[in-house]
Amino acid sequence: MQEKIAHEKELLCKIAVGDQHAFGLLFRSHRKTIYLTALRLTQSAAISEEIVQDVFLKVWLKRTSLPRIEQFNAWLFTIAQNTIYSALRKICREATFQRSIDAIPQPSEDPNPGYEQLLEEAVNHLPSKQKNTYILIKKEGLKRQQAATILNVSSETVKSNLDEAIRNIKAYCTAKRQAT
Repeated sequence: MQEKIAHEKELLCKIAVGDQHAFGLLFRSHRKTIYLTALRLTQSAAISEEIVQDVFLKVWLKRTSLPRIEQFNAWLFTIAQNTIYSALRKICREATFQRSIDAIPQPSEDPNPGYEQLLEEAVNHLPSKQKNTYILIKKEGLKRQQAATILNVSSETVKSNLDEAIRNIKAYCTAKRQAT
């Protein structure tokens, strides 16, 4: 046991000075455990691979502090755990976002022939940022990241603008229908 700890300390010291071979050894010895834990929780091989990459990127970026870490496995587990939880929160946010988009009725779902015109009016009354976001995602079918790139904003800003646009469209349509 002492020999393993001494070997790990030596490995961490080598990584601290930028030894990529030592880092590769560390990666190969811990990758599978992190991947399997992430896979069990996320149910996605692709997301689990991203998590492994993120965890070891964080290790590499903090490499100069590695020799001072007394319980490396616990430290690595904490980084992995936090990275997995962040990924799960992101998955939940995206699912919630998708449900809000799916909640907007499509023209084929509404037997009212004036629906498309009412929707068009509602969209035209949106502030420009919300309108542009709505058009890119709902009418042109772009993904959030694609729209963010085109609009030169973050994907979270796109999400916020689309959520607000959807609320405004619903409010506009409700008010117009109640008025008639």
